[in-house]
Amino acid sequence: MAKDKKGNKKEKKKKIIRKTNVAIKKKKKKWVSLMAPKEFGGGELGESLVVDPKDLVGRNVITSLSNLNRGKNFAIKIIFRGKEIIDGNCLCEPMGYYVLNSFARRVVKKGKTKIFKSLKLKTKDNVDVVLKIVLVTRRKITGGVSAKVRAELDSFLSETVKKADFMFTLDSIINYSFQKKIKEQMKGIYPVGSLEIVMFRKVFK
Repeated sequence: MAKDKKGNKKEKKKKIIRKTNVAIKKKKKKWVSLMAPKEFGGGELGESLVVDPKDLVGRNVITSLSNLNRGKNFAIKIIFRGKEIIDGNCLCEPMGYYVLNSFARRVVKKGKTKIFKSLKLKTKDNVDVVLKIVLVTRRKITGGVSAKVRAELDSFLSETVKKADFMFTLDSIINYSFQKKIKEQMKGIYPVGSLEIVMFRKVFK
């Protein structure tokens, strides 16, 4: 034992360590199914591991059209967004459609005129949308003919989209009837060789 200057014994001060047990509760995550709407078969789009199923509301999910039994083209994608939780599952709503760039580039061919349009439009049910299209004429065009084709395309797309609900237009693009109408309309100006709706989706907010 240590001594002070006078020779007296010094007592060691004991350190008091207080142990506190803090119980940290970790919230368990669980798998929640993301379900397609009835217009797309109502099947499961996938699963997500979350703490609260409500975390999936507002989250985007992208799947190939082929996964929805609506075609065989893996390059065509459908965008969904979590809408509400029903019976523990997240019901999704369709947000739009787009094709991969690699697929869209196949439309363009040498010796022809490519026309690209990107328009912001509004549907009959008051949904703001973006529509992008690539159109290729059968032969190369210039000057007045090119201007007429572009003007007619703008007018036709604007009028057609505003006369129909979002879901109706999306479905007509998927089954290609929308594209056929464009080709028929453009015949009066100049024949269309090929075209592709590159994107049709709601404006994300």
